[in-house]
Amino acid sequence: MRIGYVVSRYPAVSHTFILREVVGLRRLGWEVVTVSVRAAARGDLLTEADRAEATSTRVLVPRGPLAGLRVLTAVVATLCGSPARFFRAAKTAWGLHRPGFKGTLWAFFYFLEALILHRLCVRQNLRHLHAHFANVASDVSMIAAVLNGGTFSFTMHGPTEFFDIPGHRLAEKARAATAIFCISDFARSQLMGLLPPGEWGKLHVVHCGVDPGQFATARAARVVGAPMELLCVARLAPVKGHAILLHALHELVQRGAEARLTLVGDGPLRGDLERLAGELRVSDRVKFMGSVGQDVIHQLYAAADVFVLPSFAEGVPVVLMEAMAAGCPVVATRIAGIPELIERGVTGMLVTPGRPDLLADAILGVRANPAAAERMVEGAREKIRLEFNILRVAPQISDIFRSLLEPATQRPAASPLAAPVARPAAPVAVEGRSV
Repeated sequence: MRIGYVVSRYPAVSHTFILREVVGLRRLGWEVVTVSVRAAARGDLLTEADRAEATSTRVLVPRGPLAGLRVLTAVVATLCGSPARFFRAAKTAWGLHRPGFKGTLWAFFYFLEALILHRLCVRQNLRHLHAHFANVASDVSMIAAVLNGGTFSFTMHGPTEFFDIPGHRLAEKARAATAIFCISDFARSQLMGLLPPGEWGKLHVVHCGVDPGQFATARAARVVGAPMELLCVARLAPVKGHAILLHALHELVQRGAEARLTLVGDGPLRGDLERLAGELRVSDRVKFMGSVGQDVIHQLYAAADVFVLPSFAEGVPVVLMEAMAAGCPVVATRIAGIPELIERGVTGMLVTPGRPDLLADAILGVRANPAAAERMVEGAREKIRLEFNILRVAPQISDIFRSLLEPATQRPAASPLAAPVARPAAPVAVEGRSV
């Protein structure tokens, strides 16, 4: 079976989970043709796996002196070969355009990219396209499906698309898709409001996943009296709440706690955060590492005492799954789909967003009660093993794709690995103020 995976930029530092998904499907016998709308940036290719995947990924936006010829060929070939579908796809692209001149211009570009994708589908015999994120990848896949007379699906992550549902034409994409993979029940509930109840059956809760075996690195030995090592892995953007974390670090210092913070990731706020660390007089306790590869990430999880993610908006962060699989206690905010991953006192600690005092409380609570923290670590590992394990998720995805592409009489029985699983049991107490 063959399928096309379309991503706005692939591989990418923040899209490691897509690579895991693709590898998982390939292990199950799928031929996955990966397509990137734009070429991966050099800074995204940090590991051998990333570089190998980049070499086999088709890029839609052409580069070089023959770019115009490639676009012209796609236009002429499609217009001459299937004029009715050409104009129907043009109408679809227009229906997805955003208001204003820029929105119209982008819709035109997406249409041209869809023509190139359509030509690739013909050459590769791709009947179905799957896009990750309801962004340009979904726009282009939806238009290309009209050109192909085929189908498309997409994975709904959020939260960006939920901030501007009309601007992302989310309702239109949801209606046109034959299936939508929702990374959480929360994401599914948001789409249920955009579709009539008769179409809710195409909304599937499919978690992102990690391979627990890849994170079974031995934890670094803890030295009594050593500073707490805090770790946060996230792009340096306002929605991630790094400023709250710096204020929490300042509060920890004010309370007499010895703590150091490592920030992994890059982004537009780096300069502002470095200045804020200086103003809070914690610069000597904060290390900005920038973007790093998965090999380095594994070492950082093993060395951290607490993984902290103070975001204001999220889907279900894969970095939390990685930290949990690595045996690192986690503290995160009680928002969106995160409570479906972290149950307070069972698999980690949850705090109210925007509250550095409560964030500091939770961090100190983990440090103050090692036995409770260890029980949370074990609960977290079990949660990942049962519900956010790519070895279980990939068969679930495979079953859904087969239901879309094969007649009912040819489908194998549903994989037992995709069956519902039990949640970890009762919570444990962690000392400190209620959070």
